[in-house]
Amino acid sequence: MSYEILDHTADVKFKAKGDSLNEVFSESVKAFADIVGGGGGSTRHKIKVESENLDALLFDFLDELIFLQETENVAVGGPKEVEIEELENGYGIEATVWTDPITSQQGLLDIKAPTYSEMKVDYIKGEGWEIVAVLDI
Repeated sequence: MSYEILDHTADVKFKAKGDSLNEVFSESVKAFADIVGGGGGSTRHKIKVESENLDALLFDFLDELIFLQETENVAVGGPKEVEIEELENGYGIEATVWTDPITSQQGLLDIKAPTYSEMKVDYIKGEGWEIVAVLDI
């Protein structure tokens, strides 16, 4: 399990790796929190998303993290639990993430939206799962 922030000309890009879908999506939350500048988190928030495929699930999940920050005035600090299941018509994710209230002293990066540009959720034989995502800032 790991993630890294990658260079991108205009936006922010990250790559996450994990042995399972749960782990790689969990690492994506860590990357998101690192990009935003959130702390470890003191409050839990649940997120539930269903989508037709894994790329759409990643896009919708990242979009929900952004929505959570904007509507609850919190910064995502990291994952607590992430569970993905295959559904009849796609995939579902139930996640609990740690957040902290946003204060005026914090210099957090404002993420506008996820993008489908360069986005991928792939299984690499012998290596595990890999996610690449670009976030519009």
